[in-house]
Amino acid sequence: MTQTLLPIHRLPLPSKTLQKALTRLEVDGEPSAQRRSTSFPASTPGVWAPVQPLWTEWPLRVTKAEALELGADVDKGDGVDVEDVLRRWDPVDKEEKGDNGLALGSSVHRLKLEPILLGVSEFARAEVLPHLDVGDAADLEAGTEADASPARAALVDVLSGRKILSSAEYGPWATRYCGHQFGQWAGQLGDGRAVSLIETVSEAGRTEIQVKGAGRTPFSRSADGLAVLRSGVREYLGCEAIAALGIPTTRSLAILTSPVIVIRENGRELSSLVARTAPTFIRIGHFEAMNPGEAGRNTHQIFFGGAWNNGRDEEADKKSPLGGHGNLDGLRDLTLWVKDEVMQSKGSIKDWFFDVVRRNADTVAAWQVYGFMHGVLNTDNISIMGLTIDYGPYAFMDVFDPQHICNHSDPGGLYSYRNQPNRVLFALDSLASSLLPILGYEKLNGAPPPAGWGEDASTDDVRKWEEAGLAAIDGWNKEFIKTQEKAESDGWKMRFGLKTFRDDDERAIVRNYQSMLKACSADFGVSFRLLAAFEPSRAAEDGYIPKFAKRFIAATTADLSSDSVMRAEEDAGAWLRVYAARATEDAEVKTWTKEAGDGKWEAARTVAMRKVNPRFILRQWVLEEVIATMDKALKDADVPTARRALALVLDLASNPFETYGEREDGSVRDDLDDATAERARLCGLGPRGMLGFQCSCSS
Repeated sequence: MTQTLLPIHRLPLPSKTLQKALTRLEVDGEPSAQRRSTSFPASTPGVWAPVQPLWTEWPLRVTKAEALELGADVDKGDGVDVEDVLRRWDPVDKEEKGDNGLALGSSVHRLKLEPILLGVSEFARAEVLPHLDVGDAADLEAGTEADASPARAALVDVLSGRKILSSAEYGPWATRYCGHQFGQWAGQLGDGRAVSLIETVSEAGRTEIQVKGAGRTPFSRSADGLAVLRSGVREYLGCEAIAALGIPTTRSLAILTSPVIVIRENGRELSSLVARTAPTFIRIGHFEAMNPGEAGRNTHQIFFGGAWNNGRDEEADKKSPLGGHGNLDGLRDLTLWVKDEVMQSKGSIKDWFFDVVRRNADTVAAWQVYGFMHGVLNTDNISIMGLTIDYGPYAFMDVFDPQHICNHSDPGGLYSYRNQPNRVLFALDSLASSLLPILGYEKLNGAPPPAGWGEDASTDDVRKWEEAGLAAIDGWNKEFIKTQEKAESDGWKMRFGLKTFRDDDERAIVRNYQSMLKACSADFGVSFRLLAAFEPSRAAEDGYIPKFAKRFIAATTADLSSDSVMRAEEDAGAWLRVYAARATEDAEVKTWTKEAGDGKWEAARTVAMRKVNPRFILRQWVLEEVIATMDKALKDADVPTARRALALVLDLASNPFETYGEREDGSVRDDLDDATAERARLCGLGPRGMLGFQCSCSS
């Protein structure tokens, strides 16, 4: 069936939207309410607040001429009212509503925004938004935004906030969540710079479109709500690189920049805005906000120069069985909406919880197998659907080191490569604690709780439900470990080209290989790609393994002394002999032969390994290079160059298993045309000084 293409402002809404299902957080009617940091009492059932994108410098700056337009002569000492300044952004000029009941609105001031579209991911659009018409947005030479096709113009207008898509009942929003950051309870957090624009449905399912870097929200705390170009480029490319590896993730739809300047520790930087998609952006932290449990009690933080009491409402504390730190009705509504509407889980709440556990176990297992390090696995960065979310100081492993830390703001290594499974387990334990009352009610009553179940609940009721909830999910952590270990074993089996996996393979093949890589200072990603060219049937040939080991070490290492090279080749050769014996066992050969035919098993094995072991890896040096190229081009007003640089890396990241000048034996041809040679270069190890580069959380 051919999907009818629609511009972004005409996309259909789901029958049950987030705003219909979940309680709104009340903010006052003044324009500043959307931008004023607000701590909501934890007893509040609300999840979302209406917020219009505000892609502009913060604090707001007003010229003398603008002040005069507002009726204030600053030379005469007149003051400018902040509400009047912000009111200029109100989308008072409305266009006709579409079939979805939403209309575009703007204002003279809002239309002064000068967004520049840098890229659209056609891969993401086709897979998650097949009904979205983006016009000529993918055309790198399409000209200025003023010359854009109608569909592209609508896309840029809505994503940038030049125009607001809304109705009386529906419009852009940001959500409240809490969380543990670096293992410590951080209280209320929320979408401090992310604004969701619309939910839609298509043959691909449910999708929410959200823009990151869109300005202040009630959850911004002391931040400006903006994002720098380097941050946007990293997220835009990271999402698609992870998706291409088959790992669950949010997706990138588009990235924009504008003349808006952001101030960070590096000084003045170009801004960016990333449009990303997911079935939902609900995280574990949203459930912690509904019921933080013991972690949230008696917690105070220093906030805006004063004590912020984590949303404590003393009157609510006296009435609530959760001590003012939770709302049972909000917990119920959030749980059932995510379970029934978003994830369409037909079983019990317990079944759904175990599904969440298994999804996150599968995802972190895939991270380990592909050497991906998230960098900031706080509970507010863990998706309820097990998606990879919030791409900050992430990295793919270069030289293999199980203790590698990709985030220089994590000196203790809490979120190192080795610790990732345990930190996801910690996050799921926080989720379990939040869900205990509703899990316990279901166990005791055989059904989810009704609306209003928390209104008259006593402390004893909650304690009883929590005890029953613990019993209901007994062993969930063992289920996580079992699922994660099985998924990781399956992933390693795939990457090593094995059809079977024995108990001793974990040590003899996987761990010993990792130990060999670490001892040799060998590259993780390149080593697996080269391993696909290894012919285990030739292991008995005189000189084959020493020759392959020599090529293996030469391709995966840099700057080793001659003595170190010799030891590395010996270590690699020793492991290759064990691997060859394992790969040529009767069960392996028979299974491959059954699939490929007599005499073709080894060739089939190579092809299969090259389909799961990427030639291109989104390395730190590649990211830093493309960011620098784009930054210079944009400062020189050379938008096409910036677009082309970004599009090239996006194409590589989205098609990582192509050969890009690679020979059958894993070496690189020396007769490549310029375009292929550039792609081959970007598949390389890069500068030695960039290996293991640590990125900052600041963006």
